[in-house]
Amino acid sequence: MEYFRQLILKTLLPLVDLELKPNDLETPPDRTRGDLAFPCFRLSKSLGKAPPLIAKELAEKIGASLEPSGIHAEAAGPYLNFRFKAPALIEHVLLPILASSTRYGSQPAASRESWVFEYSSPNVAKPFQIYHLRTTIVGATLARIARHRGYQVTTINHLGDWGTQYGKLAIALKRYASELPAELTLKHLVDIYVRIHKDMETDPTIEKAGQDAFRKLEAGDAEMRKIWKMCVDISLKEFQKTYERYQVTFDHFWGESHYEDQLKPLLTRLKKEGILVEDQGAQVVHVTSRDGKEIPPCILEKSDGASIYATRDVAAALYRFEHFKFDRMSYIVGKEQKLHFEQVFGTLRAMKLEWEPRCEHIATGLYRFKDAKMSTRKGNYITLEEVNDLCMAKSLEVMRSRNASEETREEAKLTDSEIQTIAEQVAVGALVFADLSTDPSRDLEFDVDRVISFEGETGPYLQYAHTRCLSILRKAGDAAVRAKSAPLSSLVSQLKTPEETSLLGTLARFSEALDRTLDQRKPSQLAGYLLDLTKDFGHFYRECKVMNAGSADLTTARLALVEATRTVLGLGLDLLGMPKPEKM
Repeated sequence: MEYFRQLILKTLLPLVDLELKPNDLETPPDRTRGDLAFPCFRLSKSLGKAPPLIAKELAEKIGASLEPSGIHAEAAGPYLNFRFKAPALIEHVLLPILASSTRYGSQPAASRESWVFEYSSPNVAKPFQIYHLRTTIVGATLARIARHRGYQVTTINHLGDWGTQYGKLAIALKRYASELPAELTLKHLVDIYVRIHKDMETDPTIEKAGQDAFRKLEAGDAEMRKIWKMCVDISLKEFQKTYERYQVTFDHFWGESHYEDQLKPLLTRLKKEGILVEDQGAQVVHVTSRDGKEIPPCILEKSDGASIYATRDVAAALYRFEHFKFDRMSYIVGKEQKLHFEQVFGTLRAMKLEWEPRCEHIATGLYRFKDAKMSTRKGNYITLEEVNDLCMAKSLEVMRSRNASEETREEAKLTDSEIQTIAEQVAVGALVFADLSTDPSRDLEFDVDRVISFEGETGPYLQYAHTRCLSILRKAGDAAVRAKSAPLSSLVSQLKTPEETSLLGTLARFSEALDRTLDQRKPSQLAGYLLDLTKDFGHFYRECKVMNAGSADLTTARLALVEATRTVLGLGLDLLGMPKPEKM
C-alpha cells in the first residue's frame, strides 16, 4: 500500500496546489468503490469549482499516467477513487509477502523514534487480577507493533512494590506468623493482606503500625527490607507464569522501589525551585491540566514524611528521560488513574521540562462481571487465574464437541493430549482477542460463551482460519513449497477473479493497519483488520477451488495466495500475542 500511495501522490502533486501527505489518501468505507480515495473538498476554494467537477477533471488528467502502473482512477462524486489491478497487487503485495515472510510490513530496526512503554504494573503481594490483563496485553501489543514498524522500543514493568501497604503486610506476617507455613506462596500473602484489613476495622492501631513499618522500610531497616524482598520474590515468581502464558516480555522490571534513592533529591530540588510547598502538613505541587484548568495539587510527601506513588512516578519520568531521551513515553494504565497522571504531568510542566508533552496516559477500561468492580482490599475480586480456568473449561467443552463432529472436523480426530494443548491455546487466544478487539478505553462486558466461539468476530474464528491455511498447505505438500517461489508471470496469468483481487487488496492494507493501530493507540484497529482479512479469505476459499483448481499452474498460484494469507494472518496473531494452534 505504501508503494501505491507514493505513486498516486507523486502523480497528483503537479496538479494540485497543496502539500500532500500519505494520510491525505483515505480508505473508502465501501471497498467496492476502490482501494484508496482522494477527497477534493480542499481544492474547491482555491480552484473555484465544485468538488465533483474537480474529481472528474483530475481523473481525466491522471488516468492515463496511472494505468500502466496498474492503478485505475475514476471520479465518484467529490472523491477521486483509485482501484488497484491484480497484476500490480501481485507484484507489489503478493511477491513481497512470499519473500519476506515474518518481516513483512516491518521497517528497519531503530529507523524511527524512541518510544518507551510502561504496562502491566501489578501490585506485589496481590494476585494478578483480571483488569491487569488489559493494561498488560494492550501495552505488549503496542510495543510489539512499534518495534516491527522500526521504533526504538523500551518496555518497562512499573511494579507496585513500594508504599504503606508493605508496612501493613509486614505487620500481618508477624501477627499471623504461627499460622503460616515455612514456604509461603502468593496466596498466603493475599490471604493475610485481606485479613489484616478486616482486623483494622476493630483495631485502629494497626493503621499507624503499618505506617511506622513503612517508614522503617524507607529508612533502610534490615528486617523490613528482608520481609519486603521476600514478598517481591514470591510475587514475581507467580507473575512470570502469567507473562509466559500471554507471551508478554519486558526490557526492565523497574518497580517503584527502583527510584527510592532518587526521591529525597527530587523533593530537595522542587523545594529549591519553589515548586514544592506545604499544604495542611503535606508537601505538594500546585498544578493545572494540559488545557490550563486547575486540578487538585499533586501530593509528593505526606504529613508523616512518607513518599507517595506520585513521587515515584515523577522520579521515574526524570530517570527514563535521562537514560533513553525518549521521543514518546506511553503509560498504559486504567482510566481511574486519569487525575493522577494529570497531576504527574502537571508537576513535570511546573519543572519546565520541555519533554513533558511527549508523555501520555493511554487509559484502559475495566472488565465487568455483573456490573461489579472488584476490590482486592476487601477480598472481593476476580483474579486472572479464575477467568483463565473459566475460559479453559469452556474451550475444552467446545473442542471436544468439535472433535466428535464429522461436520466441523477437517482432519483426523485429535488425541486427548492434543485437545488439552489446543484448548489452552484457544482459551488464551480467545481472551486476548476479546480484550484487544474492543476499544481499550471502554469497559469490557465479559461473556465466556461469546468469547469461546468459532462463530462471529472472535479469537477462535481467526485461529481457525490460520489453521485452515496450514491444513491446505500441508495437504498440498510439494506444490505448496513450489508456490512460495512461483514467478510473477505465472501468478499474473492465473489470479484474476474478483475474490482473488479482493483478498490481495486486503493483504495490501496490513502495514497501514499497523500504523493506524499505533497512531490511535488501539490494538482494536489491527484486530479489525484481521477480521476483514479472515472474511475475505473465507470468501475466496468458498468461491475458488485451491486443490484441483483445473490446472497445476492455477493450483500453484492459489496456493501462493493461501501462503500469503497464512503469513499475514499469522504475523497479525503474533503481534496481538495470540497462540497459533497447528490443528483445531
